[in-house]
Amino acid sequence: MHFVQPFSVKAAAPRAATAVVAAPHFGRQQQRPCSTESYGWRSQPNYTKLPTPMDPQRSILPGVSHIPHATKDDDAIADAQLASAAEAFMPEVWPDFSKMKVDSDIVVKFFNRKKGYEMIRGHLKRQPTLALLLLGPKNSGKSELIKILKEEEGPRMLHIDLRMHDTSSPALMAQQLHKQARKLPAVVGMQFLMVLASQLGPLSNLYKLFYPDSDNTGAGAAATPMEKIVEAFMADVFPKYTATNLTAVIDAYDKILDNLPPGQTKPVIVIDEANGLQLWKSKDSVPLKQFLEFLKGSCKQYHSAHVILASSEFFMISWLQKHGFDANSRDDQVLGDLTSKEAFVYLCGGKMLSRNGYEENWPGLIAQSAETLALGMTKEDWKKVWSVCGGNIHLLKVCVGYAEQCNSWEKGVAKTLSKPQMEVADALESPELIPPPVGSDGPRIWEAKHYKAVLRLIAANPYHAVRRKEVYAVLEKVGIKMVENATAAKVLLSMVEFNVLSLRPYSEMAEDIPREAFFKKAGRKEKQDKVVTMPSPTHLAAVLELDVELEEEQLEIKSAQAVEGSSEASS
Repeated sequence: MHFVQPFSVKAAAPRAATAVVAAPHFGRQQQRPCSTESYGWRSQPNYTKLPTPMDPQRSILPGVSHIPHATKDDDAIADAQLASAAEAFMPEVWPDFSKMKVDSDIVVKFFNRKKGYEMIRGHLKRQPTLALLLLGPKNSGKSELIKILKEEEGPRMLHIDLRMHDTSSPALMAQQLHKQARKLPAVVGMQFLMVLASQLGPLSNLYKLFYPDSDNTGAGAAATPMEKIVEAFMADVFPKYTATNLTAVIDAYDKILDNLPPGQTKPVIVIDEANGLQLWKSKDSVPLKQFLEFLKGSCKQYHSAHVILASSEFFMISWLQKHGFDANSRDDQVLGDLTSKEAFVYLCGGKMLSRNGYEENWPGLIAQSAETLALGMTKEDWKKVWSVCGGNIHLLKVCVGYAEQCNSWEKGVAKTLSKPQMEVADALESPELIPPPVGSDGPRIWEAKHYKAVLRLIAANPYHAVRRKEVYAVLEKVGIKMVENATAAKVLLSMVEFNVLSLRPYSEMAEDIPREAFFKKAGRKEKQDKVVTMPSPTHLAAVLELDVELEEEQLEIKSAQAVEGSSEASS
């Protein structure tokens, strides 16, 4: 395995179908077609930045052509980088790792995201109005947060994880919805089920359970085990023969959800890793529209269920927009990476606020084994880890694992960085070899020159988060004639779709990129825009390292040219 040479920290640099229920009034009256975006890592209000990882021998990305400048003033770029330089968060008292105890379960424990937790809890307490699109960098803790909420909400949360279950067709999605429907009896309550039984009539399974021997008092309900009630409910409302029929399953959901009485607790439909919906084939466009309309209508129109769509793909914003799930039907929120202070506590231990607002001790990821505790961590080690992993929970876990494996933080950091370095190099040198993302809507319409131009902008930006309009301007200067009718906006979205860049909206919930990156003064008003970032902290670290190396190479070339010119003049 190739390892990066030891880092030399010169200066700090910034980061970045059919109705099932018979009652005619028991359901929605609507016609349906039939069917068989990152990163910036900040610690405190001043958003401190991190040291840039360096390889003095410049052996990491050999042969990569220089990233073209987004501005003619190279000195201005260098000044911007130096002006924003700062240190990673440092505690007043450095931890004494020799006194810490091993906590082997720390890797699987939930590190609280209080702000994100409170936001989602508040969303679920209100009347369903907008679907919540929960975005965030890969492995930023979205699924873990949903897991905690699922444990608290119990059967109310109808959770479908597209990463764990194949839902790449309408029939497969119908199966998952059908399975989750077994939770509905516990959500709607006994009173609702008794009313439903009376509406379904004497021939229904629920009626026979609740009103045995023509007893109209409903006395049978109290003595009936819940499992039998669930089976009767499923047989009446979600019969097995409809389990793969998306239209029938959605109709059944509608007829239950739309008749919940006022004040009734509303279920929460969670589609985790919702970007998996992009796997549906073009021939399934009608059922896809039907499914998305069901989710959208349940919140915005009928207020019958909460909907949470979670994804690490910021491209989902434009994808949903394209498929009719417009911004007026969504509340887009971002669960960002940890701030520098949070990342330090997560890694090294310290005080943290629980999701209920109480201060508690967190052992630290470094306490996962005797071997990791024996490694300890110096201030320089922490700077190196932060400069590459940022506040990404998964990357911090990976880095600790590599450091334990190599018995060295330096080698662990280098190993964590190696793959993103190669990915950045591949996109710079041979973008045509990058396979299109699964479910891609079209061919790649960006070239290496477009990617290089945007990298230059990101490297020079103090937050490493560039406003979208600035990127458009640079792409237009570079040239966007790769395909007919291409625009700067389409070229940028293509790079986002291919996961070489992220396009991130502003969210009060995320604190890893400051508000100033998204807003710009325009007279007395502020104009808000999305920002373009790298897909992960490690990808940003690779770009910063490459940018510094290439700047040094340019200086060496200029110096050599000056010496050569002087020699020729004297001769």
